[in-house]
Amino acid sequence: MKNFLDSTNRGEKNNFLIPFAYVLGVALPFILVYFLPIYHVTDVFQFSRWGDCLAAGKVYIDCPRKIPDYPSIGVLASGGVIAAIKSLLGISEKTEAIYYFRFYLAFVDAVIFLLLTYLARILKFKRPVIIGLTITLVLFLWAAGSLWGQIDNVGLLFCLLATIGFFQSWSEENTLLKNILWFLLGMFSLVLFILTKQLFIFSLPFFALGILTTGYKFQQRYQTKGLIWLGATLLLSLGFFLYLDSLFAVPLRLIQSSFLFVLKSSVAQGDKISGNGFNIWIFLGLEPGASSLVPFMDLQLGSWKKGISPHQAGFLLYAGFMGFLLCTGLIKIWQILATKTEAISPKYNPTYLMALLCLFHGLSYLGFNILLSGTHERYLYIGYPFILISVIWLYYQDFLVSRRALLASLFAAFAYGCFLYSQISNAYVAQAQQYLGFQQPPNVPLLPKFFFIFERHQFLGAVHIFLLVFLVDIWQQLSKRQIVLPSSDK
Repeated sequence: MKNFLDSTNRGEKNNFLIPFAYVLGVALPFILVYFLPIYHVTDVFQFSRWGDCLAAGKVYIDCPRKIPDYPSIGVLASGGVIAAIKSLLGISEKTEAIYYFRFYLAFVDAVIFLLLTYLARILKFKRPVIIGLTITLVLFLWAAGSLWGQIDNVGLLFCLLATIGFFQSWSEENTLLKNILWFLLGMFSLVLFILTKQLFIFSLPFFALGILTTGYKFQQRYQTKGLIWLGATLLLSLGFFLYLDSLFAVPLRLIQSSFLFVLKSSVAQGDKISGNGFNIWIFLGLEPGASSLVPFMDLQLGSWKKGISPHQAGFLLYAGFMGFLLCTGLIKIWQILATKTEAISPKYNPTYLMALLCLFHGLSYLGFNILLSGTHERYLYIGYPFILISVIWLYYQDFLVSRRALLASLFAAFAYGCFLYSQISNAYVAQAQQYLGFQQPPNVPLLPKFFFIFERHQFLGAVHIFLLVFLVDIWQQLSKRQIVLPSSDK
């Protein structure tokens, strides 16, 4: 497997596999959109209505049917694009505009493949395009993007851009100006990412660690001048955030913030067991839509008794989980930075810290999907590429990940991709007659019958509980792994 994915042949640049992989990765989302006319009808119809509200100058106030529940950039990336398509092409029929909207999402999916390839290049894979294509194919990333008709892929695009900007700003080969420009790209992309969907706040711990690491590296290399430039970039990014966040009027008294407005309204999503996602609470045997506020167990100490609900237990579990990740992560990052790990041994190359941070990011998303109540089916979409690229990197470096462990991780990702495709294809069949005027259920390719297990929420939940335990064990072993100092390096 290593030889296939990471060949060191001198003639690999002339290998037909490399250009073929690029063509396939870029072309495949467009091919799928053209030949698979499926999408989540109610989601995309809602985007179309948001576009009408946007064109009428009514976004978060007096928008009929349903007020947008995405921040400003999310509204522009969904309803705004559909409104622009209607205006530019002179289209009044929403289904025709949606046809072109899905090709816009296919373009986003193609860019995501290229960004994954670029991230793999930063992580020093010798065949980064194969890594990017493998992640894209195994996860079937298009299922939650261009096939679904949702804008989670727009968020992933900004997330990858921000990650690349941060990692590139650490380069010791660049000048201060070039590193600042990379960091500025990262910060501006982070702003766009956070304002695409309020869900993406779960990435903030990862980016906070990235900013702290950048600050340390700038201080070590450029001293006070580096910190001044870093601070100026952060202030500029804050201004960029405040400007975009207040593009549209919201019914809030104290502050005009689309992010706070939609965040306030989305808190209630955790009040049910599951929003079609898979977490530990679906194993209680309750209906997914059942309230998560009803106690399922009692804590008793003497005469004191307290009922614990899935909502409360999930919050406490996730808070403890993130506390563990942050504490161990900060200690490990400090150890790496303070000992200049990459200069000690070839094993600890400059990508070591990047891979650990990617694993941290993936674990943050996996943890909240498994531990919190009310999770949806697409919530893990942002975190999975980071899980896979870090696990593959650890496998290549022989850091605690065996071939079996790698294959198990790829299987979990494949199961998730199949689950997403089954959800969107089944939803389209169910919605086509009601909303699109089909007399009979449309003939679209569904998940093969022998893959039925991948449609079961309990199976996906069990697989990902196992994956969480497995990755947490790897994380704690990595956090305890001692750095070999030069005096004792053998």
